[in-house]
Amino acid sequence: MITGVVSDIQYFTIFDGPGVRTTVFLKGCRLNCRWCHNPEGVRHYPEVFHLWPKCSDCGRCDDICPTGAMKVTERKWHEGGVVSRDFPGEREVEFPALKLKDKMIRKIRIDKGLCIGCRQCVEACPEEAFVVSGEIMTVDEVINKIEEERLMYENSGGGITLSGGEPTAQPEFCLALLKAAKEKDINTALDTCGYVKWDILNEMLEYTDIVLFDIKNMDPESHKEFTGVSNELILENARRIIARGGVEIRVRVPVIPKINDSDENMKKTAEFICSLGLKGVDVLPFHPWAGQSYRLLGLEYPFTVGEWYPDENQKRIEEIFSSYGLKPNRLGG
Repeated sequence: MITGVVSDIQYFTIFDGPGVRTTVFLKGCRLNCRWCHNPEGVRHYPEVFHLWPKCSDCGRCDDICPTGAMKVTERKWHEGGVVSRDFPGEREVEFPALKLKDKMIRKIRIDKGLCIGCRQCVEACPEEAFVVSGEIMTVDEVINKIEEERLMYENSGGGITLSGGEPTAQPEFCLALLKAAKEKDINTALDTCGYVKWDILNEMLEYTDIVLFDIKNMDPESHKEFTGVSNELILENARRIIARGGVEIRVRVPVIPKINDSDENMKKTAEFICSLGLKGVDVLPFHPWAGQSYRLLGLEYPFTVGEWYPDENQKRIEEIFSSYGLKPNRLGG
């Protein structure tokens, strides 16, 4: 029985392929993008996270943890409910409903290197201030959930999308899910960064209708600096998908401020997409709320929380793609 780690299943998604879809998020990724909008999906195993706003500071989790993974920091609240910044670059966030006077409260960060996932803290917490990201599921369990929405797929031209994390980081589980969905005559989409061995990806394509393929940066060194890996394998896999045929590919470009949004990089990206013979590109504006997830993980977030990518800059990028004969499709934002 093939099992995998699923971080979430979202129904009624509209940006993850054609029609109305169900998106299955698999945990684990081979990249380490600084701007990752699903940081809870990077590690390959179920994880425990602390929801500090719900914490009553009772200390039970610290007492019960067998490895000492609970690291306590202090956080200052000001009168009126304004919380001080966790990290440089974060805005102060207002919580007026809390009506707290100035005081210091404890904030717990879980040391992932020490946490063994025993979940004793989850069970002991009276405020339900701990959550687990990642559930071990069988292929049948996932497919049964997907089939509940079959009528929606048939009426909208939708289906299932495997996302992450990076779905190909769980190759056996990913392949089995795609195959099982096709056996049920459900449309399949694979949302991938493309950083995977070709023989693994090629086998998955046998059961894939649409590939949503990320192009993050055209410069190999810059790509490695900001994601941890070079882009040679990624670009080569995009070419191979086109040469192979038999599957639709949609290139998606996440727009990240001061990392890949220069005119030079966007022009090179447009040239590469044109070289594949494609006529369109999905443009993903920078998501402003990802920093909230980073607070839960205790990671430093290099961008300003809650700040939208400027619309005029977004339009500039779309104009660049249009000048190359590509139709830009803005997803979200």
